[in-house]
Amino acid sequence: MNQHVLSVPNILTLLRILMTPVIVYMVLTHQAWLAVMLMVIAGITDMLDGAIARYFNQRTTVGAYLDPLADKILLVSLFVSLFVVGKVPLFIFLAVIFRDAIIIFGAVAYEMVTRQLTMEPSLISKATTCMQIFYIALLLLDMATPISGVWVSLVMWLTFVLTCMSGVHYMVTWTHKAVGHEKAQ
Repeated sequence: MNQHVLSVPNILTLLRILMTPVIVYMVLTHQAWLAVMLMVIAGITDMLDGAIARYFNQRTTVGAYLDPLADKILLVSLFVSLFVVGKVPLFIFLAVIFRDAIIIFGAVAYEMVTRQLTMEPSLISKATTCMQIFYIALLLLDMATPISGVWVSLVMWLTFVLTCMSGVHYMVTWTHKAVGHEKAQ
């Protein structure tokens, strides 16, 4: 794995992190179209950083941790700001925050116990992240131009179910791995 920290993919990831407070500000000040446009740019940088890293063999250990961290920072920040402006219901907000707390604390605990943490998102985790992004995009579009409440409700419930399933999946998987590691010792 290439260890050049200031590679193009890592710079794109850092750009996404730096864009987050601006997008949050746009949400909080009800500048929905600007928030949508910046979300599109953030999404493009997310796709590009991975593609460039793979194609040009610029994958780094820093990037392997920084990219999912950038995604978490952006998603959690947007869920918080959309909750503050009344677009995200409390139960969705709590489910997202609780799942991410499970991921963070689980990763830290797993690393402390095993010293073997690797960032390998599961299929359900990827599906959850995609659904959360879709839900946020739909809410931002709804702020800019009202969308049918049926679509917003459907995506909200799918997001909730996937978020809960993913949180349980992480708890079970990391507990199983940690117990397996303890038995191997």
